Amino acid sequence: CCMKTVCNGCILSAERRGFNESCPFCRTSLPDDDASTLAMIQKRVNKGDAAALSHLGEHHYHGQLGLVKNVPRAIELWMEA
Repeated sequence: CCMKTVCNGCILSAERRGFNESCPFCRTSLPDDDASTLAMIQKRVNKGDAAALSHLGEHHYHGQLGLVKNVPRAIELWMEA
């Protein structure tokens, strides 16, 4: 997935067209579980995507997607983004 930020209007339009289970921007299927979601984010992080770095930082900060809450790591990711 491209992990692009999409406005609410575009999300609504995509849902009306039946794209409920895919990214409204790139049409890639959304992951079903935490491990797949984390792998998708990590793929974008490895390419240096600032939005993905920030997103991963949020998950570290809140301890989501099976990650242990790690505020220092979150700050590192946000600084890199």
